Amino acid sequence: MGLFFRAVPFVLALSTLALTTRSAHAYGFMIRHGYGGCTTCHTDPSGGETLTRYGRAQSDLLLRMRYGKATVSAAPAPATESFDGFDDFGDSPKAEKPPAPAPAPEAEDAAGPASSSGFLWGAFAEPDFMSLGGSLRSASTLKNGDFRWFPMQADFYGQLAFGSLRVGGSVGLVKTRAGAPHGRAALVTRGDDGQLNMVSRTHWLGLDLDSRRELLLRAGRLNVPFGLRISEHVMWVREATHTDRESDQQHGVALAYSGEKLRGELMAIAGNYQLGPDRYRERGYSLYLEAFASSSLAVGASHLFTVAQADRYSLDQGETLRGAHGLFTRWSPLRPLVVMAEANALHLSRRDLGYVGFVQLDYELTQGLHLGATGEALDAGRARGAGPDQPKSAGAGEPRLGGWLTASWFFLPHCDLRVDAIARQNEAFTLLSQLHVFL
Repeated sequence: MGLFFRAVPFVLALSTLALTTRSAHAYGFMIRHGYGGCTTCHTDPSGGETLTRYGRAQSDLLLRMRYGKATVSAAPAPATESFDGFDDFGDSPKAEKPPAPAPAPEAEDAAGPASSSGFLWGAFAEPDFMSLGGSLRSASTLKNGDFRWFPMQADFYGQLAFGSLRVGGSVGLVKTRAGAPHGRAALVTRGDDGQLNMVSRTHWLGLDLDSRRELLLRAGRLNVPFGLRISEHVMWVREATHTDRESDQQHGVALAYSGEKLRGELMAIAGNYQLGPDRYRERGYSLYLEAFASSSLAVGASHLFTVAQADRYSLDQGETLRGAHGLFTRWSPLRPLVVMAEANALHLSRRDLGYVGFVQLDYELTQGLHLGATGEALDAGRARGAGPDQPKSAGAGEPRLGGWLTASWFFLPHCDLRVDAIARQNEAFTLLSQLHVFL
């Protein structure tokens, strides 16, 4: 654990650097609408999972295809003389619901968001203290001529808020095979291989520490605060840093700050207590800080460090120190186009220094229809002790490259369809399709 404390000065130095650079989360391409913060639309301070009522309204106004009606996304961005902050687009107090970034008057649907934007398509009106949601996701793959369909996600999630006290979490069902890299780390029940089991990816208690709800203290199983919060949990940048939202959550305590121009989160990681034995549990910390450089540019930095008695991925029984340290950005040079990028240095016991990163372009052809292209690279570092005559391999001593072409269609309220063509070194070409319905 001595190395843990020797790393503290580095964390402080990185934090100082990060005061001038920051991060991005949830649907990162929402920066094209001036949204940099997450608490406006999500109950999680770093984005993802449960939407607020305002977030539901914006998903209807800004994301889904409107079929013949003038769209907000197609409207020109309003002219502004200055940038006020992440979540505050006017002079209203932080605790009040902020107005949406104003589209051109002729482009806005006078009727506003449809009634179907509510929970269960508006069939159930939540009381003020409650926010509910859920995701049903099915997927199919075509790989080496083999077609496979499988249920990918069936989760219900929500938050209760009583004054300054919050309770949030998720529960769902998942079918995973023994040794599968995803899903099993979040299991609550552990039935036989291939059977349906209960899963809980997050569950936590939270306390707002100030009246403006800028400081939130949480304890429980939480998404690890690190880098760009993207939905592609199999992207190398999320797999290599162990920070995806599919099953890489950790138990611990986190303090989040959501200010007007600066936001961040620091988490003390106690380990994943839905995984055992204890020697495989990672303990340490993770943090990010973020800010807008302008209304269309966010830049950021994050840092993660953990220690475990053994490595659950390689099953090496020696003490394992793992770290990731990186920068990331979102930029919308034109209203239809968003550029997102992240690059991280990786270090792991008994391996040379590695790195992972990606660059992604998202282009909105028209509201509700997106085309994307992603390039990614991974070098996890060569195992130390490998003989000098042993050649380096792609991804372990030399770069391994991959590319994604993506089409996403938000075709109905609460419904989207996504197709990815994925080509990676040392892997067969894969065509992945996903149908997603959120409650």
